[in-house]
Amino acid sequence: MNYNDAPTTINLVEQIKDFPLLDFIVVVDNYSTDNSWGLLQSCKSNKVHLVKSTRNGGYGAGNNIGLRYSSDVLNADYSIVANPDVIFSEDCIQKFLQTFQKDSSVAVVSAKQSNSVDCAWKNCSVMQHVLATSMFFEVLLKIRSYPAKFFREKTIVPVFAVPGSLLMVDLKKMFEHGMYDEEFFLYYEEFVLAHKFADVGLKTILRLDCSYVHNHHVSISKTYNRWSQQHSILLKSAELFLKKYKKINALQMTIAKLWFAYTKLEFKLYDFYCWVRSSLNSKEKNAETTV
Repeated sequence: MNYNDAPTTINLVEQIKDFPLLDFIVVVDNYSTDNSWGLLQSCKSNKVHLVKSTRNGGYGAGNNIGLRYSSDVLNADYSIVANPDVIFSEDCIQKFLQTFQKDSSVAVVSAKQSNSVDCAWKNCSVMQHVLATSMFFEVLLKIRSYPAKFFREKTIVPVFAVPGSLLMVDLKKMFEHGMYDEEFFLYYEEFVLAHKFADVGLKTILRLDCSYVHNHHVSISKTYNRWSQQHSILLKSAELFLKKYKKINALQMTIAKLWFAYTKLEFKLYDFYCWVRSSLNSKEKNAETTV
């Protein structure tokens, strides 16, 4: 799915368009406000299909458009959902398909990220989800992540949730259980899907015998270039997730919002730190040029 980032999307299409295992590639332009739609025309072919959304309903809504097109127009059984800023091989596709063929209870399959330790998340408590909105608990303590020992000497692992940057889904199961929740504009899509499938006994599988690269924040940073901006969107999704899928009460939500207020300050301070670091680096480069 593309939003105001055609070069990154085109680069991914060029990487994967000759994979024999991919029957079709569907590029959804999620109502870009730049010249993306015109640039994407260079990708169009019998194999590469372009679909333009009539509104920007967010990540889940854009993906739903692509999934419906894949099923209704292309008669696909499985579909890969991929961010534009990923790099993956045909080996991943092959192993994803093998997983579905061997186990009919699988709804989602993904691979580990070779450039990140975040490859899957466990089923967390309300408190863990609230604390995870803080950079300290999520990035440093990794409060929602499985411990490293959970993955040792394993190649195929059932997990609760996988990152949404690259995954393959069983389209029939996606349609049966509600697709992406379009109330979420951005963030928490992975946990929503995980809850939907876990509640009906379907599996999410992580393959550790293949991997992909996710160049984090390449696309989103072109629209929201400050961490605090991205975090504000995340907090809205966190509140909706806690209400809708964790069924928290009024007291719990009050406590959560107090914590959210603290995390906003945390991210604003981090933005300030990034600005200072960037300014110092610029001064050093200018000094070197002058010398």
